Formats: sequence, structure tokens, C-alpha cells
Amino acid sequence: GQAPGGHNVISSLFDGIKTLNKGSKLYGFILGPGGLIDHNYMELTADGIDEYRNTGGFDIIGSGRTKLETVEQFEKGYEILKKLDIKALVVIGGDDSNTNACVLAEYYAAKRYGIQVIGCPKTIDGDLKNEMIETSFGFDTACKVYSEVIGNIQRDCNSARKYWHFIKLMGRSASHIALECALQTQPNICIISEEMMLSRKLSVVFAFFLPLCQFVCNHFGQ
Repeated sequence: GQAPGGHNVISSLFDGIKTLNKGSKLYGFILGPGGLIDHNYMELTADGIDEYRNTGGFDIIGSGRTKLETVEQFEKGYEILKKLDIKALVVIGGDDSNTNACVLAEYYAAKRYGIQVIGCPKTIDGDLKNEMIETSFGFDTACKVYSEVIGNIQRDCNSARKYWHFIKLMGRSASHIALECALQTQPNICIISEEMMLSRKLSVVFAFFLPLCQFVCNHFGQ
């Protein structure tokens, strides 16, 4: 999926390799891993990249959901990397993409193919974090944008008190965005996926809707 900053990762890679060696070339595989397997690529030039600097989205090459899981896929990727004389492959994406990058790196290392595979953490979910990764790019921007929208809705709540607003945010099983936005905007209640997973043995009614209804009723003293 898209995350703010993707285009600047690519433009920074271009600037970096050109600084080291003006003869170096940067290729982009269309729709990510799918382009690597299908040998669908484009050379990224200075004029083309300049149009995308400091812009959102990831449409310069697009993104895809293809997973790199089989030896056949690894070898198909190696074919095009060898043909283009590529020595380093940068995989930009979230937890799935970086897991695939790790598996691919281990395979190429075991085969001694001489190709460096580098994972770049790109996800607004904020679920790629350890002692080496302070945060994934896209998370901070997403939280700021969401929090501004939530703040506007809260202002409307103060104006028309007869309404309750329920806001669903991205994250699926990871609630980093919801928690960060809650810290910034201080809503009445914040429901996180991890709590729902702990309560998965209960029905959805008892785990989610009943506590929510009780909160609303208690707020009005009913």
C-alpha cells in the first residue's frame, strides 16, 4: 500500500548512487515484486524522478501484493537482476515486504549470487519497529492527518451534542495509529484491535458492542 515518503526514498537512492558513480543506473520494477518476477521494469532517470520529488503516493512505479515465497520466484528475480547487472535490490514496504526481502536475501546469500537485498520500512501502520528502526516512514504523517480530521469532528461534536461519532482507522491487527491519534486528540474511548483479539473467545456483541453501549448510556446517566 501507499505511504507518504515513497517517492523520496527512490529519489534519494538515485541521488546517492549518482554521487558515488555517475555511470550507475537505477531501475524500478513495476508494481514491486510482481515486476521483478515478470521482468517488468523501467530505468529511472533524473528528469523522470524530478517530477515525483516530495510528492505523496507511490505511482512512479506502483506497488503490488505479490509475495516472494518460492524458489522459482527467487530464480526468476535473479535472472533479470543478473541481466541488468544489478548488485543491490531495495525492497520498500511493510512487514510482509520486509519479511519477503529477508527470505530473498538469505536465499541469494546461500547461493552466493552477490546481490545485496535491502529492506526499507514503509508502512503507515507503525508495526515495523525495533532497536534499529525508530519508526517506519509514513506513520507520523498519517497520524498527523488523521488527528487533524478527528479534531475537526470533535469540534463539530461540541456544536451538535446529540450525535456520537465513531471513527475507524487503518491498522487491522496493529493499533499503533489508533493509539497515537488517541494520544493527540483525547477521545472519550479508544478501542484497539489487540484487546479485541484477547477477547476473541467472547462473541462480538459482548466484546465490542455491549461495552460501547454501556459507555454511551452511562454518559447520559441512563
